[in-house]
Amino acid sequence: MKSFSIGIFLVILAWLPAGNVVAEEAPPQVVVMLSTGDPQVAGMALHMAWGMKRMTNSEITVVLGADSLQFALKEGNSPMFPPKKKNMRAVMQDVLAQGSKVYVCSMCAFAQQIKQEQLLDGISIENGGVIMPLLADPKIKVLSF
Repeated sequence: MKSFSIGIFLVILAWLPAGNVVAEEAPPQVVVMLSTGDPQVAGMALHMAWGMKRMTNSEITVVLGADSLQFALKEGNSPMFPPKKKNMRAVMQDVLAQGSKVYVCSMCAFAQQIKQEQLLDGISIENGGVIMPLLADPKIKVLSF
């Protein structure tokens, strides 16, 4: 009789509505791969990353490689991105200020003899062990510029 009562209880429990239990959906993840040194193209890519973060609360990771490393430096000439009326260093700082991650490819940093202390605060040099899983994950959107 006891097992019969437990069985009825489980059947009733299964039919009850779940109530307000809603699985919270994780924000979309986007990786912006940037290798160009052209401030127009790089500026557009960073502006898009900034906009995605602001509009959709996407988790944004920017990966800088090749010629784009110049935009991560604390010092030196920083070309203008006219649509935002800011130089590229300021555009990069906007992306960082909103909580996006910015990584510099370790091989590119090595080839250009760029050290961690030369980079803007919040930007880190990372190797393939950090970057490759982001690129290989089918749930993450990757934009390349």
